[in-house]
Amino acid sequence: MKTKAAILYEPNAPLAVEQIELDPPGAGEMLVQMKATGICHSDLHCIQGDWPIPMPMVLGHEGAGVIKEVGAGVTRFQPGDHVILTFLPACGHCNWCHRGRPNLCDLGAQLLSGKLPGGETRMHTQGGDPLNHWLFVSTFAEYAVVPELSAVKVAPDVPLEKVCLLGCGATTGFGAAWRTVQVAPGDAVVVVGAGGLGLNTIQACALSGASKIIAIDVHEEKLVLAKKFGATHTIQNNHDIMGVLGQVMELTEGVGADYGFEVVGEHMEETVALAFNATAKGGTTVIVGVGRADAQGIAVSPFVLPLYAKTVKGTLFGNAQFKYDLGKLVGLYQEGKLNLDDLVSQELTLDQVNQGLDDMRAGNKVARSVIRFD
Repeated sequence: MKTKAAILYEPNAPLAVEQIELDPPGAGEMLVQMKATGICHSDLHCIQGDWPIPMPMVLGHEGAGVIKEVGAGVTRFQPGDHVILTFLPACGHCNWCHRGRPNLCDLGAQLLSGKLPGGETRMHTQGGDPLNHWLFVSTFAEYAVVPELSAVKVAPDVPLEKVCLLGCGATTGFGAAWRTVQVAPGDAVVVVGAGGLGLNTIQACALSGASKIIAIDVHEEKLVLAKKFGATHTIQNNHDIMGVLGQVMELTEGVGADYGFEVVGEHMEETVALAFNATAKGGTTVIVGVGRADAQGIAVSPFVLPLYAKTVKGTLFGNAQFKYDLGKLVGLYQEGKLNLDDLVSQELTLDQVNQGLDDMRAGNKVARSVIRFD
C-alpha cells in the first residue's frame, strides 16, 4: 500500500515528506493507522547526526493509532484496537524481562539497526529502495508496520493526540521520579531542564509530595510553564554554575537536594555537573537526557562522589514497567492528576514536521509539538 511519510535522507537536512510503499505486516507484526505522534528530541538527535543510524530512515517514535491489520501469530490485538506505541518493546522471556527490567530487554540491542525485530524492513521508496525503521515504529507516517511487542492497548475514548506522549517523553520524565528513584513526601528535588521531559519529572515529584521542586532552565518561558506543572521555585540558568548553585543552596538551607535530575541531553558536561553539585550528601543524581554517541565523559567529581556518598544513576524510559505503567498513567490522566494537555504546545500536520523540528531547536517555543493525522 502507499502511505505518506517523513524521511531523513542525510544528516542536517530537512525531512522529505513523500509517498512510500508499505508491505503488509509479517508474523508478529501489525499495521497501524497513526492518529497522532509527538516530535521528540531523540528525532532531532538523529537529524543532527548525534547517533549512528542507517539512512534513509522514516523517523518518529512517540505515537498512537488504530490497528488495521494483524500478521500471523498476533493474538493480543485485533483490528480496531486503539494503541499507544512504545519505542522499547519487551520480549517477556529474556534475562532482563524475567528480572522485572523490561526497559532493558535484549530487543533493545536492535533498536538502532533500522530493521524490525525479524531483521526486515516493510518500507520502500516508490522506486523500490528499502527505507529504515526508527526504533521499530517510525511514527512520522500515516501508516506504520510495527511489532506486536511495541503496542499497549487503550480504551477507544482515550484521546490519542494526548496519550501518544506516553510512548516516550511523558513516561520517561515521569518514571525518572517514580520508578528510577522513589521521590517521597517532603523531599527536595532539583530538575535541570524544563522541556517536555523535565515538565513530566516535575509533575511526578509534585504528585509524590516533594516539598521543594526547583526547576532550572535557560528559557524564562519554560520556567513559567514549570510552575504550572508543580515547580515551587525556578532559577534561570545564565551559565554561571556557581551562581545557580548558590541559589539552590539558599533554597535548601545550605544542604542541597535529595534528588537532582538532568533532563536536557545537550551540553551535558554543564548540565550534569549542575544536577550533581546541586544534589546533597547521600543524595542521588539521575541522568535522564541522552547525549551524543561520541560524547566523552561527564563532570562528576571522583573526589566528591565517594566522600559525600552520592549516587549517580542513568535511566532508560524512566525504568518503566511500561505494559503495566502506561495503563496507570492513562488512568492518572483521565482522573485529572497527570497533565498531558498543557504539554501540547501546538498541533501540526505531517507536512509541517520540519516546522515542529525548527520550533524544538529554538528551545523556547514549545514543550511538545504533536502531529495529528485526522
